[in-house]
Order: sequence, then structure tokens, then C-alpha cells
Amino acid sequence: MASRLSDWLLTAATVPIETLRAAIARQAVYGGALDTALLEMEALDEATLWNALAGATGLPIPDRTLCEAPEKAATPAGSAGVDLDAEWSVRCRAVPVRRTAGALQLLCGEPIAGAELAAAAAALRIPFVLYVAPEIWVAAIQQAIFDRPMAPRLVRLFARVVGAQPVRRWQATHAPAPLSEPPMVELARLPPRPAPAPPSAAERPPAPAARLPEKAEISRLIERLERAGEGSQTARKALIALTKQDLGPKPKRWASWWERHQDDDPVDWLFEGLAHKSSEIRAAAEHELRALTGEYFGYHFDLPRHERETARSRWQAWWADTRSRPRP
Repeated sequence: MASRLSDWLLTAATVPIETLRAAIARQAVYGGALDTALLEMEALDEATLWNALAGATGLPIPDRTLCEAPEKAATPAGSAGVDLDAEWSVRCRAVPVRRTAGALQLLCGEPIAGAELAAAAAALRIPFVLYVAPEIWVAAIQQAIFDRPMAPRLVRLFARVVGAQPVRRWQATHAPAPLSEPPMVELARLPPRPAPAPPSAAERPPAPAARLPEKAEISRLIERLERAGEGSQTARKALIALTKQDLGPKPKRWASWWERHQDDDPVDWLFEGLAHKSSEIRAAAEHELRALTGEYFGYHFDLPRHERETARSRWQAWWADTRSRPRP
């Protein structure tokens, strides 16, 4: 097989060497493929990544139908001790997607497991036709073929790359238990087709209204905090849960904050909570916003700060646009 992705990117000067080193370091910490780390860092876009993978491996990019409509019947019965099951697929970073014209088509992640694939093809006595794909697509199709759930990290990245709504449809269509949502019609954005524009405001459903905490509720909790009695710690915890702020035990700080923010939309407090230094507050804010909006734009409370802030900005911009639209 051709050189690895890192070598190809350096030779082609597709990404700066410092960025590549950072991606390799990220891969060492979080695992997975190098292409996943590069996408998470937004070091290159999806179309560039597909072309880079093709250049690095010498394998072609698949037709989009192989990604959007993999066939479960494609896996041949095992022979000579070879079974192309989920365990084999994960080990070899390859997933069968279609059997046609006496050959088996497979999507492969980089680095290509050339020796293992050749041995399987020989044992099964059927030629393999190999295509290269990013790790997120290999994992998505492993889910479709083998009912093997995608890792949350890859689901988040997949949603960021192809869009939250298509990924929800994909997850619903290929979940182990059948769900009521319809199958996906359009999903992949494979080169050379340009990436589609994000959906217009008119195409997005209106987000549900947030529950505004009663002003008296916040005021009562601040009053309880001022008493400095046994219930003050409980009051502080309740204030943190409602506001996604943690201003400490001093009631004056809470009173001052409330005077400035009592007329705010509480959803804005949730978005502020996504940037809090406390991972517990970030996680709580993320959970409530996901339930409220049905979106997440790649945000996860335990991502590195830069990635969290990038996702938070996208999420907050979407909310501002959705909130400003007139309701029918």
C-alpha cells in the first residue's frame, strides 16, 4: 500500500507540520485514527480529507451510495476460519458494503490492513474491491451492517461533519431496535461534490420555549442563602442548578448577579454554563440544552476548551437565529 496519511500530508504540504504534530499528539491521547483527530481540530475539511486519504492509500473514493445504502447481505459466509463479522471489521478497519459482479466491496480506514484483507479474500475465494473512507464513515457503516453502536466521540464528530439532523436519521434508521423515524435520504457529502449549504432558517423547526424560572424562586433561594443556616448549602446548590452559575456562598454576589440578569432569557444562562470552569456545570448545561433544542453542534463538556468554545459559538448562533424567527 501507499504511504501513510501523515507522510502524504507532509509531502503534499496540505497541513502545516505543527498542526500535524498536534493531531498526532491528540491521536495518542484520545485514540482512533489520525483522520479523526484532524477533523476534530478542523485542520482540514471533509472533502480535502477524502482526497488526502485516497492519495495516501492509493485507493479510490467510494460512490456515495456505498456509504448511504450499505447492504447487510454483502457479507459472505466465512470459510477456512474467516468470518467477516463485527470483530473482524473492527480489527481490520474494514466493513463490507456490497457484493456485486463476483466481488466484495469494502470500505477501509487508514492505515489499510493490507495483509489481513488479502488473507481474508484468499480464504473466502472472492476478490475484494477496496475503497478508502474516514474513520467516522467506517464506524457509521459498521453500525448499519453489524448493529455496532458508534462511539459517542465519533457520533459528535459525524454530526458536525454531515449535520445533526441527518445523523439523527442515520442513528434512528440503523439502531438495533427499530424506531419510528424515516430512513435517511441525503447524508454524505463526498467529493468532488461541493458541501451543501447549511439549512436555511425556514427549513429548521422552531425550538421549544424554555421554562423561565420564577423570579420569586430565585429571590427566595438568595434569601435562604443570606440566613447562613443549615439550608444555605442546599439553596446554593439549587441556585447553581437553575442558573448554571456558581458565585460561591456569599449572598451579595448572587443578589448582584440576579439584579443584572433577572430579565435574561434563561437559555442564555445555559449557554454561559457551557463555558463554565466546572465540568459538572458544563455537563448539566449541555444536557438541558440538548433536551431543549435537539441540537448539539459537536459540543461535549469534556472536550478541550478551544473545541468546546467553537461548538458553543455555533450552537448559540443557531439558537439566536431560531429564536429571532417569527413563529407560525
